[in-house]
Amino acid sequence: MTTLRRTVPFVARSGKDHSARILLVDRAELPLAAAGDAQLSATLRRPISLGPADQGIPADEVEQLVEEQYQAALEFVYGHPVWQRIREGEALGAVRAYLMESRHYLAAAPFRMASGITDALRPSELVRLQAHHVVEEADHDTYFENGLAALDIPRDLVRQARPSPVTVEWIHLMRTVAAYGPLAAALCSGLLEYTAGDQKSVAGWHTMLHERGMLPKEAVEAIFEHVETDLGLGHGNNWRDAVRAAKVVPAAELADWLNAVTLVAEMIVRWLETFEAGLSSETVAASPGLQLEGAAPVLGGEADGLPVWPAEIYASYAHGPRSTASGVRRVLALSYAYSGRAVQHGATGNSTTAVASDLVGRTAREWDGRTDEVGLEKLVESWMVAIDGHALWQRMTEDPTLPLVHGYMVENYHYVAGIWQHTGGAVAACPDPVIRNELVKHLIEEFNHGKMFLRGIKKARGSRDHGLTPDRMRPLATTVAFVGTLRELAQRDWKAYVLALAYLQLTLSAAGTTVHSRHEDFYRTLFDRLPESEQLVSAMRTHDAEDTRLGHGDDTRDLLRLLAQRHTITRESVAAAALVPQLAWSFLDGILQHYRHGEAAVLQRAGWHVEG
Repeated sequence: MTTLRRTVPFVARSGKDHSARILLVDRAELPLAAAGDAQLSATLRRPISLGPADQGIPADEVEQLVEEQYQAALEFVYGHPVWQRIREGEALGAVRAYLMESRHYLAAAPFRMASGITDALRPSELVRLQAHHVVEEADHDTYFENGLAALDIPRDLVRQARPSPVTVEWIHLMRTVAAYGPLAAALCSGLLEYTAGDQKSVAGWHTMLHERGMLPKEAVEAIFEHVETDLGLGHGNNWRDAVRAAKVVPAAELADWLNAVTLVAEMIVRWLETFEAGLSSETVAASPGLQLEGAAPVLGGEADGLPVWPAEIYASYAHGPRSTASGVRRVLALSYAYSGRAVQHGATGNSTTAVASDLVGRTAREWDGRTDEVGLEKLVESWMVAIDGHALWQRMTEDPTLPLVHGYMVENYHYVAGIWQHTGGAVAACPDPVIRNELVKHLIEEFNHGKMFLRGIKKARGSRDHGLTPDRMRPLATTVAFVGTLRELAQRDWKAYVLALAYLQLTLSAAGTTVHSRHEDFYRTLFDRLPESEQLVSAMRTHDAEDTRLGHGDDTRDLLRLLAQRHTITRESVAAAALVPQLAWSFLDGILQHYRHGEAAVLQRAGWHVEG
């Protein structure tokens, strides 16, 4: 009998029927319906307990636990059907998307990795290892730029193309987990480098790309040089070196780091899901022969949220548009990727690039340069398009299920509970005592709202949770990326954080002291469709009413007034803040894409944990 490796379960595509979803526990496939077994939760959680919270785990045991979780996670990642379709030569679009989005991910390496070296008490061996890794990875995007250049795509178009929303999520997830510390950073990046040591398999895969006619030889050689470079630098063993440098890891910390590894695996699979239907491949196919007009953006695509797009555009780029017409796909791809700056000289006024430019002008939300309080309020209100019209709302009002509503509440618990970290970061960063006091006031008023959600969900669920309460559930990777972005934004640019906070607060508030009618309309429609969800959602309604009673809408406008009167607002701050609406779209999309799979999706959030 084969012993299963210790791992959290994953919601994956079946190896037998790629259209079906299953619970994957290491190599074992369980039907989603198995979540209805009352004993399953306890059975799945037993192997992922690390025992008493106050124990330390020596390096050799940590290494074994991490390696088993890596191996199980990679069963999940490499079991995705896109790899088989590529091997069969049927997924040219996926290969193109892989090249472009990998380049964007690698270009952001210093941005997403370096936070792991900044918060240590002293420059230990762990810190040195992570700092060395950052330096070595800093220019690895070059290999994928060279690969794309072999496809006749100008380098300036590659560098200025906006990353897919899901690539941005992945970058910010890695930045967030790196900020936990150098060991967390090493373990999470180690998952990606673990398989590089199997050089024969990796080389065979790259050779296959050329033999199948999917990439020219020059492109394959360029991207394989990245693998050879990583092997030469010994990156496959970085995580082991980090564990050995740590010597002993507290059990509670190791549980967090192992859970972070599983989130990285889940984000990679979410990323893979976008390769065929999403529009990144269309951007690659359309880019040869294009030129860019106008000033190049100052910020990298991982940190610049302008322009803000309607939810439908983010969804189209990530998952594909509702229309299958090739012209629609190309216009949407060029609009999102180049914000109307791409031109094809000699083309007519009805060319694809001209239509794309027109769509940007009519649909995208740019900044008009106004810095007065009214202008700033209108700006952040215009960003509501990123979440208004989101497909999650349609699903919850037309075809809701209790697991979807449960997941929505759990992820909102994780979001609301994160207030200590991101508002706390802004309090620490803000040098203006007047605005700082306003941020402290907000922190005080929101301080216990996470507890409000936790109590409400526990009460509604009762004994049905079998001990799997929200505070013991792994948040989705998209939730961690969203909350982590708020935290690092507060630390990096407190003015941008104030704008982002205003956006988040004004999604709820109407003028005066009443909750915006659209929220109450949403609740009424949901409860009409699914009456049993009312008790579960009561904590959300209580939170909304409490925020309104405390006057958060007026407080938000006061913050914007103080910001406008006392400080200079730059485009860089606006662009940084504008990333929050995009990550808010991702937060909602993660909920929809995961919890639509029913009760198994809730059960699957069980994570590594300690006792006591």
